[in-house]
Amino acid sequence: MNPTPAFRRLSAILPGLVLVLSLAVSIYDPQGTGSFLRNQVFDLYQYLLPRQAGPDGPHAVYIDIDAETAKTYGAWPWPRKRLDDLMERVQSAGASAILIDMPLADADPTASSELLRLWAPLPADDALGGLGQSLTRLPNYERELAALLASTPSVVSFVPGKTAFQNAHAPLRPATISPRGGDPRHYLNAYATWRATLPAFEAAAKGNGATLPNLGHDTTVRSLPMLTDLNGTLYPSNVLEALRVAKGGAGYSVQVATPDNGFSFEIEPGIERILIDGTGFAAETLRDGSLVLYFGDKTTRHRISAGQILSSRADPAAIEGRIALIGVSANGSERMYGTPTGVRMASGAIAANAIDQILDGSFLTRPGWASVAEQVFTLFAGVLVILVVRRFRFRWGVALTLVLAGGAAYGSWWAFETHRWLIDPALGGVTLFAAALTCALMMRLHTEDEIRFIETQFARRLSSSGLARVKANPRMIRAEGSLRDVTSVVVGLRGFNIISDRYLEDPTAYADILNRFFSPMTKIVQDRNGMIDRTVGDALYAVWNAPLDASDHASKGCDAALRMVENLEALNEFLEEDARRQHLSHVPLSLSIGIDTGTAITGNMGAIQRFDYGVLGEPVSFGAYLQKNAKHYGPAIIVGEGTQRAVGDRYALLEIDLVSTPRHPEGRRVFALLGDPIMRANPKFRALQEAHTLIFSAYRNQRWAEARAAITECRKLNGAIPTLYDFYEARIAAYEANPPGEHWNGAFFAGRI
Repeated sequence: MNPTPAFRRLSAILPGLVLVLSLAVSIYDPQGTGSFLRNQVFDLYQYLLPRQAGPDGPHAVYIDIDAETAKTYGAWPWPRKRLDDLMERVQSAGASAILIDMPLADADPTASSELLRLWAPLPADDALGGLGQSLTRLPNYERELAALLASTPSVVSFVPGKTAFQNAHAPLRPATISPRGGDPRHYLNAYATWRATLPAFEAAAKGNGATLPNLGHDTTVRSLPMLTDLNGTLYPSNVLEALRVAKGGAGYSVQVATPDNGFSFEIEPGIERILIDGTGFAAETLRDGSLVLYFGDKTTRHRISAGQILSSRADPAAIEGRIALIGVSANGSERMYGTPTGVRMASGAIAANAIDQILDGSFLTRPGWASVAEQVFTLFAGVLVILVVRRFRFRWGVALTLVLAGGAAYGSWWAFETHRWLIDPALGGVTLFAAALTCALMMRLHTEDEIRFIETQFARRLSSSGLARVKANPRMIRAEGSLRDVTSVVVGLRGFNIISDRYLEDPTAYADILNRFFSPMTKIVQDRNGMIDRTVGDALYAVWNAPLDASDHASKGCDAALRMVENLEALNEFLEEDARRQHLSHVPLSLSIGIDTGTAITGNMGAIQRFDYGVLGEPVSFGAYLQKNAKHYGPAIIVGEGTQRAVGDRYALLEIDLVSTPRHPEGRRVFALLGDPIMRANPKFRALQEAHTLIFSAYRNQRWAEARAAITECRKLNGAIPTLYDFYEARIAAYEANPPGEHWNGAFFAGRI
């Protein structure tokens, strides 16, 4: 109900901290946290909407040295003779270009030179004479493969990130790379190691490019670098090289986007596209120069087993006019990678998919404004969710979160389906739910604190239904001080001090009497939606319209007071029986009740360490004054002027005094409550009311004799109040002896209340 400053600060900071952390993840992507969520969403999109093959079908065919081929022809690496045979058959089938997707990094172990080096020195045996010379006359398949590469539109490869144990050298770059707009090396991953193809093959081939970087075979491949930085030198991917060689391209132009002023909402610095000069083809890339792979279904993948080609079982028409990629999926162990669609592929098959994408112009792109848009959405939507949760409770915050997250997800899917844009809704959606849950948790902790306070403060002060209402909505109780119109009823026992002496030696009986008094009185108050403010000795303080709103609270207070007077009979019967048992005289108890209506201060009051909800102000203090002085006026229930204004046209009220206080020097009228609306309609009461008017008219004009005469007439009427008349006759006598003065208006100074 009154959270500590530290708790209030924590409640405000934690949800905001969730937003800050989310923005940091979006900007810096620590340990790939943000990209992990983003990848899961985009993988799902590809699964739901895979790439469709172009009108001409696949442009590339993947020739796979698979497990079936390895059983017949041996696992990779092969002797050069076998690779020569495979390339010759692919060339004869009419391939537009041939890409060898794995590096030819080591010399052929079956070449004569390698055999001589392995067997040297040869044994000095006549039977082996001339063996070395005979070996040198064997065909050199290294030279034959180099010649085949030179006569064929061929491309060889190197592997970035893999260590070369021998034949280490900088790869040959057949084509030039021209940057436009900036230096692309600022945005590329640089590699210090690589495994290259032998220089003789690089020099013979028409192209040389980077294959898939060295990765674990359990890795999911979602993008393929189109440029590679090897110690500061740029190299194209073997995919681009295959396209350049097949289409007769001259080189590459790298378009780098850099805002003029260093920052733009619409431009994210980095590589936008790589153009193959002279061909009209270009690869749309991410800012790091990688092509986002868009995988399709079976109709977009064309694969032939290398064993089928070597055994002449493959259809040459499947190769004719297409770019052929020779790759390995099994070399004693599986060499396959995961893909977003769940289909495992070899590196060559992934490269073939990239070639089809570029030729069909089917790209997945991430606009330059995407990151900023995602971050702005996360920030403003998160703030909105937090405000709604704090203002309207958790269920409305969850509803808003679902709407915002659902809208973001739909917008992201629409962008993918319509424009093939990659807009991430995942991090923003997770952030909204995390912010809502964090804010709701802090609110719940605060609410539980409020409920504990409410149970402590109001469990015995409100009715069960009223307590349930407050617990369901603790904000109904305003912890801070506030002004409310209330009706205060103060009830005390007349004569209890006389009989209490009998029970001083028996505290159990003493407490039992008070319990018999307070229990029915409390029920009367709570049945009429009132609150028991406190009990002091034999007095009970009740309040209406605080903390819960109570319509017509003045009437409820008056009705409760009348019922209290009626219910006192049960306590008197018990005391009479107890006095008879003890052979003592019976002293009947009666009530003194003061009621007033007006503006009071409500809220938590007391020490910070232990607040107590209370109601203070003139209605309470004046009601207590009326209760203490009711014995002078005779009636049990005395009502202040505020209550009389609220219910005077419904209840039987008689004016009995004009009380002056320092705050009201001109006086406040007080009334005796004699009955409910039925009594007020009784002609006998009306007669008594008219007679009372005559008493006070004469009394306030200092016509003492006339006032005495009116009192005498009133004593004869039904419902007369002897105690009140005795009290006024004594006052008249005192004023006759000491006149109040010419400007006296009939007010009686009550002193400080």
